[in-house]
Amino acid sequence: MAKFPVLRFKLPRFIQVHVDRHYLDISLSRVLPLFALMTFGVLAGLVFNTGVGHPYDKVIHIGFFALLTLSIHALFCCRLRISAVVAFGMGLAGEVVQGFIPHHEMSLQDAFANGIGVALIVALIALKRSEVRQAVREDVQANEREELNLRQMGLQPVPTRYLSGAPVEGSGVPSEK
Repeated sequence: MAKFPVLRFKLPRFIQVHVDRHYLDISLSRVLPLFALMTFGVLAGLVFNTGVGHPYDKVIHIGFFALLTLSIHALFCCRLRISAVVAFGMGLAGEVVQGFIPHHEMSLQDAFANGIGVALIVALIALKRSEVRQAVREDVQANEREELNLRQMGLQPVPTRYLSGAPVEGSGVPSEK
C-alpha cells in the first residue's frame, strides 16, 4: 500500500497548551475535509449564489458548519469540544458581521442551523469513538477470559453441557431434579 508524504510543522507554545499534538500534521486524511469545505464553500457561495430560499439556505448552513467543525478537528488535532466551540464561535461572529454589512441580515435561524451542523459532527465523532472503545473493551474482556487458568489458582472447572449450563452426569455436582 502506498503511503502519502506527511509534512509536520511545530505549533507555537501558546497553542501547544490547548492541543493534543504539538505539531501541525499535513497529510491527505487531515487536509481532505478542508478541501471538501473549500469546494462546498465555493460552490454554495460563488457558483450557486442565486438567493437560495428558506429551507435550502438552512441545509447549506448545516453542511458548511459540519464540514468546518470536521476540518478544524482533523487539521489541528485538537480536542473535539475545542473544535466545536471554535466553529460555533465563527458562526456566531459571521452572523454578527452580517448585521453590519449592507444587503445582508443577521439571522437567529442561521445561527441555530450553524449550531445543528456543529452538533451533528460532534455526535457522529462521539458515536464513532464510543464504538471503537466498546470494540476495544470487548476485545480486552475476551483476552482476559482466555487467559484465566483455574488450575493455576488451585480450582477445578465444573464440566457443563454446551449452552444449557446443566452439569454433566457424574461430575460430582448434585442434580436439581
